[in-house]
Amino acid sequence: MNEDIECIRKMLEDHGISHTYQREEILSLFITEPKHYKPNEIFNILRVKGIGIATVYRTLEMLRESGIIKEISVGKDRFYELKKNESKCVYLHFKCDKCGKFYDYFDAEALKDHEAILDSMESKLNVTIRDVNITVNGFCNKCRK
Repeated sequence: MNEDIECIRKMLEDHGISHTYQREEILSLFITEPKHYKPNEIFNILRVKGIGIATVYRTLEMLRESGIIKEISVGKDRFYELKKNESKCVYLHFKCDKCGKFYDYFDAEALKDHEAILDSMESKLNVTIRDVNITVNGFCNKCRK
C-alpha cells in the first residue's frame, strides 16, 4: 500500500494538486479496485472513513479537470475511471440497458482498425485526437435471459 500512496502523492503533485487524506482515499479506490464508479458508490464506500458526499463530488471534479480521472456520461448516469496515459486513448464500454452494469472492453485487434479511422479523421479534419470514448448499449448475459 505504501507504493500506492507514493504513486497517489506523485500523481497529485504532478498535476499541481495538494495532497489531502480525502483525495488520497478517493484515488486509492481507483488504483486498488479499478472499475467505473458513480459518485454515490464512492461515497457509500468511503463514508465510514469520514468522507462526505460534497467532498466526493468536489474531488471528482478536480481530478477530472486535471486529467487524472475520466468522466463517462451515459444518459443521466456519470461514471468515473482512472485515465490511461497514452495518446489517442480509446475507451470501449458496454452498458446493460436493464441492470445498468458497465463493462470495459479491450480487443487489441479491433483497436488497430480503430486507430486507422482516427488517423484518417485527424488527417481529413486537421485535428489532434487525444482520447475516444465509445459506449455500446444492450443487454448483458444475465438480463438477456
